[in-house]
Amino acid sequence: MGFTMKGFSRSNPLDAFVRICTLAEGQHGLVAIAQLRGEVSEQVLTQLRDAEVVEPVVEGVLRVRAGASHPHPTLYATWLLAEAAPAWERTLNTLVVSHQSAAELYGAGTVSAPRIEFSGRARTALPDGVTVHPRSVAEDQCIVIEGLPVTGPARTLADLADGQGFDLSDLGRLARSLIGQGWTTADELGPELTEQFAGRDPSYDGPTWLRSALDAAARG
Repeated sequence: MGFTMKGFSRSNPLDAFVRICTLAEGQHGLVAIAQLRGEVSEQVLTQLRDAEVVEPVVEGVLRVRAGASHPHPTLYATWLLAEAAPAWERTLNTLVVSHQSAAELYGAGTVSAPRIEFSGRARTALPDGVTVHPRSVAEDQCIVIEGLPVTGPARTLADLADGQGFDLSDLGRLARSLIGQGWTTADELGPELTEQFAGRDPSYDGPTWLRSALDAAARG
């Protein structure tokens, strides 16, 4: 008969490792400890850590050492912490990588990402230093990069233009990078920016703003 210990139940080490691997297989080799509650005991997790079968990524998230490796492990691990459901069962737009973290996922290279930023809502508390912007994101404003939902190019640019401390040349370099890498085109991006700027203060005409930003980036 099972018993609980700090929210965990007794588990056979092999069964526990199978469960961990099942989750990790669909989550780039990572598992949030909250996803294991009721199935894997603290004792077994400790044994697996001591044997260096699993290793911590951030507090509350482990990586199976023989598993995959995410190119942005801290960002992905923090997103996993947001709720206990497996990654493949989550809705696309509940919690979306945004702002500077979105620029990082796009490989922009022109916008540093000193903090982790999301838009939407987290179902559980996230670590200090993580920013969750409460503004919702529509599904058609999201794409998936490396298993993470991320704001689309136009939404990312509009968010960073909204009082985030970046000048027009910074944003122009980001737009140029997004276009150059094939994430979008200038013809697509301009009208999409008009939609994203609608209702914001100030509200810009997208194509006009984009031309100004690209010109500012070209001037250096």
